[in-house]
Amino acid sequence: MNILCENIRALRKKSGLTQKELAEQLEISDKTVSRWESGVQLPEASLIPQLASVFGVTIDELYGVEKPVSEESASKIDDRKTVLDFQIWMIAGALISLLGSLLYRYFGSVGYLTPSLIDADYYNTAKGATADIFAFVGIIAIFLGLFAVIIAKVRFAGAYKPHMPDSVYALNVRLTGAAIIIFSVIFMKTAPEILSFGFIVPRQVYGCIFVAALTGAFMWYRRQLNKRGITLSKPLAVTALTVGGLGIAATIIALIWRDSLTIAFALGDEVTHFASGSSATAGVSIAGVMLSVADWLIIAMPVLLYIDLLIKLRKIR
Repeated sequence: MNILCENIRALRKKSGLTQKELAEQLEISDKTVSRWESGVQLPEASLIPQLASVFGVTIDELYGVEKPVSEESASKIDDRKTVLDFQIWMIAGALISLLGSLLYRYFGSVGYLTPSLIDADYYNTAKGATADIFAFVGIIAIFLGLFAVIIAKVRFAGAYKPHMPDSVYALNVRLTGAAIIIFSVIFMKTAPEILSFGFIVPRQVYGCIFVAALTGAFMWYRRQLNKRGITLSKPLAVTALTVGGLGIAATIIALIWRDSLTIAFALGDEVTHFASGSSATAGVSIAGVMLSVADWLIIAMPVLLYIDLLIKLRKIR
């Protein structure tokens, strides 16, 4: 049968018209329409534009040259654009923040390390206005990246209200989880000082609070996935929270110990009964190692929860 005849029949049925109703709109007999659909006769050329108008398609679509885009196909195209937009903004935001934190780490952090590619003497003499500019750019980049991630999340959630399909939700969790891990590292290791906003509190305290809040986001995702029938590993969650709790406890102990020894070392002879200068210095160094280890224990908390999510979501595409 001619493709034009097949399309006329398919489009008529899709439009909900009977042969008689279509014939009335074209001012012809319903037998003529019947002959078209059976392939016995082809429409006159003068009726083709009118047929296309009745069905709401182009003449090319009527002849099968180009397929009409269904509502379902259009919806899928919109979904792909929305998902791609979300992926781009999430990845770009996280990378911008990460690069900004590295700039701040090298040029503005209290515990900065001299980059190996820069001469140490030059770096130390240049660590004035130039370094401050790089550090400021780093801080701006961190927050710009964070805002980009937040905006992408809000727009994506709004696009799929009230319910997000499982495959899309799985992608949402994967990308959000990766961003959480990156920001946990940023605010715990590479640029924790910027959270203090000038308040005199050890930088590790702010890192602990921030990572704990981000870990709460993982726990919320666990509950949402459970509602969708995806059961997660409770032992792994308990392990993650235990490791994080040990890291926070170690941080508190190390901070108290370090500050006590620092005060003792500063007072010198007046506290020789408490700690000698050499022992106080060694104690401060040990406390520093404890804080570094504690940082990674705390970061391991969201990492373990994220691994559990990835394991359960690996079959959802």
